[in-house]
Amino acid sequence: MSNELMDSLARQAEAGGTLYDGRDMDDAVVAPARRRVRRAHTLRAAGTLGVTALVLAGGLTAVLEWQGGRGTVAPAVTNVPDVDPDALTADDLRARTTARTLDDGRTGQAGILCSMPVKDNPYAGSDFSRADDCPAMWVADQPLLEVTRADLTLDGDGTVHIAWELANTSDESITVDEGTLSIALTSAPDRVMDGEGYTAGDRQLIAPSLWTSAEERVVQMEGETSRVTLRPGDVLDGDATLDPQMFTGLGTEGLLTGISEGTVAPTVTLQVRVPPAGDPGTRELFLEDSAVVITTGTMDPVSASFEGLEPRLQGETRDDAQEALVCHVGEADNPRFAVEDGEDVPAWSTPTCEAVWIPGGKQLELTELTISQADEFSSELYWNAANVSGRELELDEASMAASIDLGDAGYIMNSGGVSVGWSPWDTDRTRKGALTSASSRAFLPAGAELTGSKTFERDPETKGADISILIRVVREDDEDGTRELLLELPWSMEG
Repeated sequence: MSNELMDSLARQAEAGGTLYDGRDMDDAVVAPARRRVRRAHTLRAAGTLGVTALVLAGGLTAVLEWQGGRGTVAPAVTNVPDVDPDALTADDLRARTTARTLDDGRTGQAGILCSMPVKDNPYAGSDFSRADDCPAMWVADQPLLEVTRADLTLDGDGTVHIAWELANTSDESITVDEGTLSIALTSAPDRVMDGEGYTAGDRQLIAPSLWTSAEERVVQMEGETSRVTLRPGDVLDGDATLDPQMFTGLGTEGLLTGISEGTVAPTVTLQVRVPPAGDPGTRELFLEDSAVVITTGTMDPVSASFEGLEPRLQGETRDDAQEALVCHVGEADNPRFAVEDGEDVPAWSTPTCEAVWIPGGKQLELTELTISQADEFSSELYWNAANVSGRELELDEASMAASIDLGDAGYIMNSGGVSVGWSPWDTDRTRKGALTSASSRAFLPAGAELTGSKTFERDPETKGADISILIRVVREDDEDGTRELLLELPWSMEG
């Protein structure tokens, strides 16, 4: 991928930062990890460092879309080993590098070497991070750092916990930037990721592969620098938590189910920066190693409400099925199960959800939708929906939300369950849903109608917008907040 395209996509990602209010999402996807340096033979602990995980739905190699504010990194510990001035640095190791390709059949220490202007180097004082694809390298003929442990535990709600160890198995001391160590979970690590993209976050990444071509690999350049010396036998170890929503982005389809069913044996890759002896410059070197993880645990069986659902593509239409969304969020991310904050205003979140069809015909259809001027600054959206399923429906009346798609308008407003702006579709199979802390069950008999309204800031572009009304389905296992099923009711203002 060209640097021009990468920069363009990065700008799109930054511009997309206003897409959706991530207030309810940020805390939900932050998962603490711990790292410490220890001597393998004595098991001497040397400290811990907190790391955050933040969902970035999409992927810089295909489409990158930002979903909220960055989390916080806990303060670095002070009792890490002193940096040995004689330990190897990037200056020493760059002299040993040779080109690495996907199928060259060699063995040794794998690395990645990135080049950039100093002003764009995140470790040279820039106030931003980078995700880039850079040339793959062999750094030495023999391994220097190796993944000696990689365990994966899957919770019933789809949360993934990974524990790992990265050891210096060489006979040389190496200076590493422990604060920048990142972890990747891949499903097909030995092939090129051809336009599939990935889901990434703060030092965490899920993808089919890290190869973006036969010569280049993805690397994340972020994190607060924290130099330590790994002497022979020393180990960096830690753990990370991947939220279920990270598995609804680009390049992750079927991975969570495959892990649960045992049909996918994922690979963990650890990447760590090796700093230069002096100040950061125009090149950054990363060492990496991978291991197939040992997996334990499975997801809980799904509710009957989720059985028989069929994948739905953006723009696809059917008369024999109902549009719907499955939001696999994990109970910690579900506003219905959030701790009450004492405020009367319901909290809303906009998770990335899978677009699906519910076979068997339409269940709920819009019969009327209008937009009128409420006052000088606001408009009112009113709708009427009829139960056309032929049976009683149990719905959450308080959860009704509206998504107003203005195409390429270039901004988003999201407040109180109504979103106005860019398309809510992340990929052709996933789109933004809407979940709220409020809940009010309503039994809607066959043929009965349900009305609702939302007020939002006026925008003349809504006259030709595509609009969707979203409403949560009340299930027999409604006390399980790890998944939600939303009916989607589309409407075009152009007629």
